[in-house]
Amino acid sequence: MSFILVWEKSGEQVKVFDNIISKKDQVDLKNLLLKDDYFPWYYCSDISKKDNKYQSRPGFKHNFMIDGKVNSEHYIQISKIFEKVNKKIKKELIPHKVRSFLQLPLDKKFTGKGVDTPHLDLEIPHTVFLYYVNDSDGNTIIYNYKSKDVNDVPYFEDMKIEKNIIPKQGRVVVFDGFYWHTAGQPTKGPRCIINFDMVWDL
Repeated sequence: MSFILVWEKSGEQVKVFDNIISKKDQVDLKNLLLKDDYFPWYYCSDISKKDNKYQSRPGFKHNFMIDGKVNSEHYIQISKIFEKVNKKIKKELIPHKVRSFLQLPLDKKFTGKGVDTPHLDLEIPHTVFLYYVNDSDGNTIIYNYKSKDVNDVPYFEDMKIEKNIIPKQGRVVVFDGFYWHTAGQPTKGPRCIINFDMVWDL
């Protein structure tokens, strides 16, 4: 397993772990989520933000966990990821919201210009573990703005891109969830991720 320190600023860190789970587990998980006619995906009208008048980025979603409650029979198959990350960062964070997203290439006239809408995942303090199921384009973008609370919403023009992270099978990105972030729309093939929003015991 390799470790890359991508960004450190004022004591905060964005971390990237490659091969967080074994190659066999990576392939098994990719086959589970991307095998034809098997995994239960559900239509999502916009991956980043609903009712966005400036763009539409539809895709598919699967909720493994909602508000700390298991919502999927497949949850056990992805739990190894956050357990491995907790060991690497020496914390005991617990999953509060766990979702997988599947994005497909779309016509630019439909999606609008630029990246998906920048956002925060939760309204409470949390840490994001973002796992890439497959190699793809559509980089994860983390901005330099960290909100003090959910009401602290920046102007998009005031944010600068701090890091672009390439989706790579088996890679996981770890960062404070109050940093604004988003993703680029894939253009070359499907982009599949699992998004763990981790918290201390509530």
